[in-house]
Amino acid sequence: MDGEILQLSGPAGAVIVAHRPESSTTSLVATYARGFGHDPADTPGVAHLHEHLYLATLRSVMTAPIVAHAQTHADTMKISATVLTEASSDLVAALTTASQLLAAGRIDDDVRLRECRAIDVELSEWFGNPLLVTGHKLAALATQRHQLARFDECRIGGSSAITAQDLRAHAARHEAIYPERLVIVGSRPAEEWLPVADTLRAPSFAPDPTTNAPAEEPATPRSDLSGSDTRVYVGIPLQPGTPGNAEAAQLAAQILLHERGPLAEVGKRVGARFRGGSVVPGAGRVVVTGSWLVEDARQREAIGIAMSQHSGQAAPALIATQAAALPERRSAAVTNPATLAATVDAWQSGYGIDPTATSTPCADMIDRCVRTGWNQAVLVGAKPARSGPF
Repeated sequence: MDGEILQLSGPAGAVIVAHRPESSTTSLVATYARGFGHDPADTPGVAHLHEHLYLATLRSVMTAPIVAHAQTHADTMKISATVLTEASSDLVAALTTASQLLAAGRIDDDVRLRECRAIDVELSEWFGNPLLVTGHKLAALATQRHQLARFDECRIGGSSAITAQDLRAHAARHEAIYPERLVIVGSRPAEEWLPVADTLRAPSFAPDPTTNAPAEEPATPRSDLSGSDTRVYVGIPLQPGTPGNAEAAQLAAQILLHERGPLAEVGKRVGARFRGGSVVPGAGRVVVTGSWLVEDARQREAIGIAMSQHSGQAAPALIATQAAALPERRSAAVTNPATLAATVDAWQSGYGIDPTATSTPCADMIDRCVRTGWNQAVLVGAKPARSGPF
């Protein structure tokens, strides 16, 4: 990759700059510590609505053409945006302005209700997908954030009950105003972004403390979630510990979901078909979710027994195959600033690939990551006595 990656320390987070001299655009990924798991108990869905309104506000304050999207996860909200290089400073300024406008409560009711309707459409699609809903619940179990399991309580039409005051209280929290991580990829040298580390998080206003949302309830594990009659679901948290070990965690996730991986072996052992799954990112970890298609109660119980008896060990050949594909994936990650920004941010968050690395994680590290996560697996839909961490 051309250029270099520098991490600039800031008062509340980090600014990561990937200098690509030949780039004609500037891309950024801002990560805020405000996801579904941070929703107050009395306003489930407020983080999702904040995400929608943040993106709408960002677009309204930008005068230059911008390609942007936002997404909320278990613990974080991410804003990704790309502009032509000459508008890069305006983009960072707009990022700060959007947060301040929301925290100050300057929210147009028509825009709020419009985004509520958009969320209702999303939720109607989500609740038609049991695997996706259960994936969110499993992420709550694995990260021990019970609030995330409440996300399904933001039912169709429920988002319109979130008031402008609720949004202001949510947006005025420090973690919702200033990003904990900002990744910038563009042609400007890294040193030109040095002031960002200081100024981006220096508030030009003081949020009214009376608008703060109620204190969050203490995080407690949940294991009372029922599964589908025809499926058993699993959630496996992989915590790499450091960004340098993030590649090992990602390879471990792919191995767990592989058709010849440990989860598929469990299915073969009891005669239940492994249907694959997905990867749910969290703060400093990744949760692998998957499911088996079962025929009766006997198979559901057998899945729990097989999971507890299996070591989680992956075939060495499977690990080697996944590791061998890393160079191609790194090459694909630097094809344009937007994908590079997302890759760098994912790696720094602890669940992606390092686009600058020249070596691959050792097999022992990948295998250890699989086994450690396996021991912390959570089952939903198996015999109740075997649901929860083993």
